[in-house]
Amino acid sequence: MKESAKSIAEHATFQAFMNSYLREVNRGSWLKRKEWSKENQTVVALEGDYMIELVLHQQAKKFALEVEYRSIVGRQLVGVALTYCTITKQWVREDRLTVMMAVIQELHLVAKRNGCHELASHYDELIVRLIESYHTMTDYIERRMTDSKKLYSVDSTFIETEQSLLFGHWLHPTPKSRQGMASWQHKDYAPELAGSYQLHYFQVSNKVIKEYSILNKKASEIVTQSLKKSIPTLEMAKDSCIIPMHPLQAQWLLQQNSVKQAIDDGVIKSLGTMGPSYTATSSIRTVYNDSEEWMFKFSIPVKVTNSLRVNKQHELKAGTVMANLLRQLPFLEHHSTFHIIDDPAYLTVQLPEKQESGFEMIIRSNPFRKKGKHNRGISSVAAIAQDPLPMEKSRLAQLIEMVAYQEGRSVKAVSLDWFKKYWKCAIEPLIRLYDEHGIALEAHQQNSVLDVSTGYPTSYYYRDNQGYYLSKEYEQELCFTEPSLLLTPELFYEDSLIQERFTYYLFMNQLFSIIYRFGADCLIEEESLIEYAKLKLLLLEKRLTGQGKVFVSTILNQEKLSYKANLLTRFHDVDELSVDLEQAIYTKMDNPFITVKEGKHAEIMSLTF
Repeated sequence: MKESAKSIAEHATFQAFMNSYLREVNRGSWLKRKEWSKENQTVVALEGDYMIELVLHQQAKKFALEVEYRSIVGRQLVGVALTYCTITKQWVREDRLTVMMAVIQELHLVAKRNGCHELASHYDELIVRLIESYHTMTDYIERRMTDSKKLYSVDSTFIETEQSLLFGHWLHPTPKSRQGMASWQHKDYAPELAGSYQLHYFQVSNKVIKEYSILNKKASEIVTQSLKKSIPTLEMAKDSCIIPMHPLQAQWLLQQNSVKQAIDDGVIKSLGTMGPSYTATSSIRTVYNDSEEWMFKFSIPVKVTNSLRVNKQHELKAGTVMANLLRQLPFLEHHSTFHIIDDPAYLTVQLPEKQESGFEMIIRSNPFRKKGKHNRGISSVAAIAQDPLPMEKSRLAQLIEMVAYQEGRSVKAVSLDWFKKYWKCAIEPLIRLYDEHGIALEAHQQNSVLDVSTGYPTSYYYRDNQGYYLSKEYEQELCFTEPSLLLTPELFYEDSLIQERFTYYLFMNQLFSIIYRFGADCLIEEESLIEYAKLKLLLLEKRLTGQGKVFVSTILNQEKLSYKANLLTRFHDVDELSVDLEQAIYTKMDNPFITVKEGKHAEIMSLTF
């Protein structure tokens, strides 16, 4: 019997939420299922190897969760949920939604008991986002259940993989929260539904335009030339330029008093929707056309996961400064398989007494055009690592099985080779960039894109102008290389903070998602990949000489590693993009490089070099 979209979404929501709770708040009591069954009565058939008991003391409730797959890197596959019935003295099946609501209530009661003032309980907000995320996910799955070729094919185009993330952020309790987007708008603007739409254009007087470009064209010229390809007869008023907006943002802008006044004054004119069609990438607000040289990144009046997605003035500047800096460093030349998708130009409108007017737009390079050689076989790590729909295989599993068939080798041997190539083109260059130049990137799985057109990872692409962390230890030499960095002091951070975030984004979020996927798909044991990664880190530690050496030493030797607590960030309603240092709540989790015993997988040692 085919599982319903609602059932699939409920299961995925439960995985996301309960894994967040188990990592961030309460690990629970772990027992082997056979031993647990000897001591506990239940009529529910259980097949998982482990059980987790959770006691909610504030409510005098107890739950037991079946664990169908236990992961070293922190994501468990949770099966049946049970609750203890004091009347019958046995465990009975409990609805997943009921368990999640009880857990949220427990968080709220604990916060009240502790007199939590600075980080107050916003449990009502969390409940709203959880339900909204669940309903949104249900809708997406319902509409895409028969679209498995585009969702998981090894030959998918860049935009098809961008639009395949039906389950979303693997470490977030409300992965499909989209507050601010009406239900009828999803079909056009949600990447998961693969809609397309025209942008909304404004004609704006040059006297209020602010733009910058490191290219041989102004940002406004790039926009105009793109628009004229589809509207050759386009005419512009003298001393003005045209600026595109995401339609959702345009609707918001037209309701703002400052914009209304500028329209009345003849400074701004709304031209409506026109020009070529664009489609949303996985971030929703960065839009793509497979024939265009540039992508555009907009502000949108939508809260996605933790934050309202707004382009800040300092981010516009940071994108161009970093694009200039990276062009001058020899690093990218020396690492030909490592790429950074830059943001070399921006365009916005300056309105009286407004730090950000809402018109801030970023122009991003597009290396994945249809007519170029890089279009098919391009996938974010998020799309490679996400769980598949029932009865389907993940993108990673399909890649590995395809290569194993082509090469006539075992799945396990190909898996290790795939991981080695992934490490070489993605993980090691990111660490070396930090070591050599003090530049750490917010390289989580959605910001990390791989070229797997051959089956193996051959190139890595990083994207996100909000995700640059520059070490203060390297500030003098970086500013000497690119003097405009003197105007962006907010890009420089203490290494203690950089390493906390880099640990989470590079290891917890990206690397461990790949390791989890290999293990959950039974392609190769997680222990094998952890041991290989540890050996590579040990080699790196000997060769590095800067802050990267300190970072690697921390990864190898600390019992606990920094972890971004998305559930607690969401529970306390922290918008990380609007607080000082964009600081979410961080906690600690067990370090797999410590917990995995050395030498267990001897064959890895012989294949490391």
